Amino acid sequence: MRRTEKSVFPIISDKSENSPHLSAHFETLGCRLNQIESEGAADFFSQAGFRVEMNGVSANDATDGKICVCVLNTCAVTTKAEQKARRIIRLLLKKFPNAAIIVTGCYAQLSPKEIRSIDERVVALPGLAKSSLREIPEKIFAARNNSSAQNPFPKNFIEEILGEKKFLSENSNGEFPQQKEIRETDSAKKTPHGIYAKNPALDPFIFFSKEFVSHSRASLKIQDGCDNSCSYCAIHLARGKSVSLEAEAVVERVNALEEAGHAEVVLTGVNVGQYAGTFGERKIGIAELLSLILSRTKKIAIRLSSIHPEIVDEKFCAAIKSERVRPHFHLSVQSGSDSILKKMNRRYTRNDVLRACEMLRAAKENPFLACDIIAGFPGESEEDFSMTLDLLERCSFTNVHAFPFSSRKGTPAFSMKPKIPERTKDSRARILADFSARQKIRYVESFAQSSRRAILESVRSKKIAVPSGKKILRAVTDNFIHTEILCDENFSAPKEGSEVFVKIFAAQKERIIAGEEWEAWGEIS
Repeated sequence: MRRTEKSVFPIISDKSENSPHLSAHFETLGCRLNQIESEGAADFFSQAGFRVEMNGVSANDATDGKICVCVLNTCAVTTKAEQKARRIIRLLLKKFPNAAIIVTGCYAQLSPKEIRSIDERVVALPGLAKSSLREIPEKIFAARNNSSAQNPFPKNFIEEILGEKKFLSENSNGEFPQQKEIRETDSAKKTPHGIYAKNPALDPFIFFSKEFVSHSRASLKIQDGCDNSCSYCAIHLARGKSVSLEAEAVVERVNALEEAGHAEVVLTGVNVGQYAGTFGERKIGIAELLSLILSRTKKIAIRLSSIHPEIVDEKFCAAIKSERVRPHFHLSVQSGSDSILKKMNRRYTRNDVLRACEMLRAAKENPFLACDIIAGFPGESEEDFSMTLDLLERCSFTNVHAFPFSSRKGTPAFSMKPKIPERTKDSRARILADFSARQKIRYVESFAQSSRRAILESVRSKKIAVPSGKKILRAVTDNFIHTEILCDENFSAPKEGSEVFVKIFAAQKERIIAGEEWEAWGEIS
């Protein structure tokens, strides 16, 4: 899953006419799936009357006593992600002295006791119980109405409003009873109308919103969990087995987004290729789901967040040929060496990756092809790494999301040897990043002077230097070129999330080399 850019200052949603004194702050780490789950949870607070801030807490911010609750949605894909979560927890405790700090997500699922030990105001809400966040606004209102204190958050208050004790009766694996039930239930039976009907607080699809506070492009979660057991990955431990939103519910939600004015929706999940939703009395896969959405909606465009190479077949390619499916695909590849892929317990070979890229290019003209690569997996030799570089060249990937291998406790790779030195891992990651920059510059330049469909994004950063009398608009093209548009300050632009045509002028080479997201200059055509 591709990592998303974080704002550099808070984004505020204020529907708090009745209770302007109640404010909540959300911080999110990790993947797009986490981002949209936070959006949905924040919407519950906003609809209940809270003033909501999304992302961007800084050490330079002044102390804010008005925030009564903070929610941190965490990631556990690497040890650095967990370290960052702990830093943010401590920062939230300092900046919001009257707030309860609720930590959820994958890190809270895997290491709840470690999180709780940080401070008495910190609660670890396991990621599989994240849906319980929807209950919090009403409980805070009730608690506040029953208290004469300015901020009713004495010790143990947050445990009381969350009913957290039900999450504290853990077994030796740190699970509570409902989690064990979900883990041991066959994935085919786990639907929103099956096991989650009995335990709605654990329904992973409860967070759906037609409005997005910190994103201009709509996203829809259609799948969660993963049935793979990749040797390096802790996410399948944190999120459990694969479960899918029923097909009719997917179509209903896409239609709702289209009616709300969204021109594009990103279908996302932990592993969308394992989508197996119910349609009528049968299960359908991702290819059939795409065809169903296209047949039951009018014009909304569809983008897939990430896919595995093995799902790219003739049926999938037939579905994506539609002009409404964006020509942008992010493949989870990880290595170009078959021996390393086998050690990773991946379900494909390098030849499968080559075949997938060939089929995607046959189905879509000059698509943006991106991939994930792990640098320095245990036992990765120079020859293995050379095979990865060779695969990237042969597939001509536009972008490579490269990161050094991070050892995760509880996974088989944790004890695998030989270990690769940190300096070697970092060196290989830099080589991959340099390759990615060259490829992205080449791809962007190949579209110079051409016009593409694009979705307007908001400009959230205050650090952009803009000439006097000018302003910058941002748009993401159908083939995923992030384009900045310099225009007159009085230019009346369409609203965020609208589809426009953007003429690309040139690549922003220095920013691409620096690893920044915005990579082209253009104009609205």
